[in-house]
Amino acid sequence: MEQERKACDSVEAGWDFQARAAASWDDRSRTSTTIWVPPIMEALVDRARNSTLGRFHPFTSHAALCFSTGPRFWAGEGDVLPVSIALTPEGTYVVHAEGWGTVLETASADEAVTAAERLVEEGPGEIV
Repeated sequence: MEQERKACDSVEAGWDFQARAAASWDDRSRTSTTIWVPPIMEALVDRARNSTLGRFHPFTSHAALCFSTGPRFWAGEGDVLPVSIALTPEGTYVVHAEGWGTVLETASADEAVTAAERLVEEGPGEIV
C-alpha cells in the first residue's frame, strides 16, 4: 500500500494521469454536442509536461491546468502555484496569474506555457 501511494505521489505519475485524462477529454469533446470545452487540453498538457512546469504536480480545476509543489496541496502537502492556464469555448488558452487576472490569451499551447513559465520564474511584471 505504501509503495502504491509513493508511486501515485510522483510528479511523473501525475503527468501520466493528466495526459490520459486530457486525451479522453479531447476525444469526448470531439464527439459530444453537450461539452463546451474544445479538444485542446491534450496539446496543453503535452507542452506543459515537456517544459519547466513539468517539475510541478499538475491538476485540473474547471477546465484549467494548475500546478502545485506537492501531490496533495489540499492536505497541506505542497502549495498551489499562482499561475494557471484555462481553456475557453472559443478554443484559446488563457493564462491567469493570482492577483493579476488574465495575463495572456492565445490560440497556441506553446505561447501559453511559455508565458506561464515566465510567470513562475519572474512574476507577472515581465509578461504584462
